[in-house]
Amino acid sequence: MSIKRHQAGKLFSAAVEHGGLVYVAGQVADDLTQGVRGQTEQVLNKIDAILAAAGTSKSKILSANVWVTDIRNRDEMNAAWTARIASILFNTCSV
Repeated sequence: MSIKRHQAGKLFSAAVEHGGLVYVAGQVADDLTQGVRGQTEQVLNKIDAILAAAGTSKSKILSANVWVTDIRNRDEMNAAWTARIASILFNTCSV
């Protein structure tokens, strides 16, 4: 089976495609002056673009791990997350 790397950089690729699956690398916000909600929206926009470049979309996500720097920010992150992904049911782990 072949491996296709999307947006390959020096250290890692934004996504790796193998065996009909796309694995997206961890993404972070570019504008850290925005609050948690704004940063979450930035990350979700990046993920949408990465998935689109790989010929797929978030409707096919199987699992996601979400890391927040402070668990007290989880509700604000969840507000942005559910506004964009609530209709898609998949395994999620917030750490």
